[in-house]
Amino acid sequence: MNEIKDLVFPQDFFKLPKAALSEIATELDIDSSKNKNELALDVFNQIKEGEIHQAALDSFEGKVFATKTSVTWYRIDNTLTQDEFVNLIRENAGFNASEEVFQVNEEEVTTEPQLLGLCEGHNENDVIIRLIYKDSVRYEPRGTTIRAVSKTSIATVYYDYSQGIIEVRGDTRKSKDIAIKVAELLNQRVNLEPITAIFEQEIGDIADCLSGELLEAKSKPQHYFEEFTVEETNSVIEVLSALDSYIETKDSEILEASLQQITDSFGHENGIVPFAALVLSGMETVGMQGNSEIRSLPLYSYLDPYLNHQNGFIKFPFSERNVEDQYTIRVGMTTKSVVFVSQVSESLIDYVRENVII
Repeated sequence: MNEIKDLVFPQDFFKLPKAALSEIATELDIDSSKNKNELALDVFNQIKEGEIHQAALDSFEGKVFATKTSVTWYRIDNTLTQDEFVNLIRENAGFNASEEVFQVNEEEVTTEPQLLGLCEGHNENDVIIRLIYKDSVRYEPRGTTIRAVSKTSIATVYYDYSQGIIEVRGDTRKSKDIAIKVAELLNQRVNLEPITAIFEQEIGDIADCLSGELLEAKSKPQHYFEEFTVEETNSVIEVLSALDSYIETKDSEILEASLQQITDSFGHENGIVPFAALVLSGMETVGMQGNSEIRSLPLYSYLDPYLNHQNGFIKFPFSERNVEDQYTIRVGMTTKSVVFVSQVSESLIDYVRENVII
């Protein structure tokens, strides 16, 4: 069966930071003083052509697919064993996908994901699938003409048969197409359901799952009104001004009058519209951020019940090889995805998957 090194490509190494490339190059006895691009090509060529000892394999296998990426998860309704999964794809791929790597003609790559091959994963329960697709087109000047040049992207898919989970790494806009392609390769023997339940909770719950802190949240207000009249707008402004005045003068008469006016403006048979909702109404987005946990901020606690969170950044601790470090992820509550905003490792992605998704 293919190994991970059989399904790596030059662009995988160009995505790695210089520090990671230098470490891999050192393990491969390659001059690590070269610039990043030279290192990436030298490392790729050595892995493809040379004998690789286990320490070098471990050095790159745990990093090469764990680049800055967005991750989306799907659950298989009919769990397949590793052999069943591999055999179904091999039968429907048109080539021996578990033993070969498809030699693609870049001119023939379309927006529909195309299988390149599959291999054993990092653990005995994993299978890795790699697919290529046309991502975009850019225009380059060539002499007196302009030439359209296609840009291709390679997606990585993990299947953990012990959990029945498909993990798609790459552009979230393409994750559904990639999941559909995987289902087709399995001869439609399964249904893939996006894992969304965790993203329907509060974003702070995800931070708690990781023993982390919510550093930033972008949200949309829950609109009570499409628009305010001039009188209604003025009543909200007057309450805010009266609060400032009361804090300064301790004169409650102005504040009481303003509160009575806003009660008359927004009172309904079913109760009074919360003042926080009035302040937020009409805003497109609300953003709050800090250097540490923002849920402890009074403003966040006050506004949170009236906000629908769209995305946010969570910082959490993670120990690898007995060294603890802090990592940050961006959680998309609307895209149902997690973005690893810095270079990470397979161990870290495993940690997030096991504590948030499974």
